[in-house]
Amino acid sequence: MDILLGLVTKCLPCIPDISTPYVSINNNKYQIIKLLGEGGFSYVYLVAQKSNKNALYALKKIRCPFGATDETFRNAMKEVRNYHRFANSKTPYIIQTIDETVIDEKDGSKTIYILLPYFQKSLQDIINSNVLNNEDFEEDEILRIFVGICRGLQVMHKYKKSGGRPISEEGEEEDDLLLNGSDDDDISASAGTELQELTPFAHRDIKPANVMLSAEGLPVLVDLGSCSRARFSIKSRQQALALTDFAQEHCTLPYRAPELLDVATNSEITESTDVWSLGCLLYCCCFGFSPFEKLEIEQGASLNLAIAQGKYALPEDKKGYSDGLLNLIKECLNLDNTKRPTVDELLEKALGLSNRS
Repeated sequence: MDILLGLVTKCLPCIPDISTPYVSINNNKYQIIKLLGEGGFSYVYLVAQKSNKNALYALKKIRCPFGATDETFRNAMKEVRNYHRFANSKTPYIIQTIDETVIDEKDGSKTIYILLPYFQKSLQDIINSNVLNNEDFEEDEILRIFVGICRGLQVMHKYKKSGGRPISEEGEEEDDLLLNGSDDDDISASAGTELQELTPFAHRDIKPANVMLSAEGLPVLVDLGSCSRARFSIKSRQQALALTDFAQEHCTLPYRAPELLDVATNSEITESTDVWSLGCLLYCCCFGFSPFEKLEIEQGASLNLAIAQGKYALPEDKKGYSDGLLNLIKECLNLDNTKRPTVDELLEKALGLSNRS
């Protein structure tokens, strides 16, 4: 079960402490039921509210050995800010934190607890089940899920800063990807009032494992630890290398946009990286693998080379999917990021296909 909702760090693993059956978060107690997953110093538990054992949640525990100076701490706080950032949209398509707290430990370290909704299945779980059982999604179901994901990304891609304050005044240096301490204005795609008003964010790691299905069947975007400002003008090789390193750590390779493989100096990085990932996700919904994983499995191709060249193919067996649906994949997987459709355009086309069926 894929319920890892967030943080990939560069820290060495440690042994989770579950000797205490209850965890207190802002005076609310939760009983630890089991460990769901782990990564680095991050652990995700299934917990139940002490006063209501039927109320289940996912509790992320993040150990930060070096306190506030720890990179793990900065990443975790960035993740929490992202939950809050999109909360005002009240969209059901982006996960929101329920509660969180930071504990100052006696040894100077910090422990962060983030209480999140508990989802039983991810889109990847369903795709895996389809592959194992030789089953396929109905096109209507694929479109329904795709439309929901697009609605979630719409909120990120059209995010506006409140009050028009400069980014540097809002403590958002983490969203500059820490490009070797570069000043925010040096790496912005544009400057001035417009940037302060409209500041698109990109998820950066769109893939089936990061789309959970709610009890109502709605797709929910999770893992906001990789989410950051979408638009960057890369003006130096140092910035290019920093963004390449970020992508290697946070953006899953089979779904990574080609412009993030080896970021070029004087390039423009935008929210279109998410659109490429959407194309890979849509292909995976249809055929069980991302397009470049499929090429690697069948032909032993290098993932990096295949992605860089945009080299993929639709299977001979189209499984009855319409040309309209398959064309959405092709439009997303355009090597030229300036020619990829926007999420608004994808949403309009997907709704049009849904209405025809």
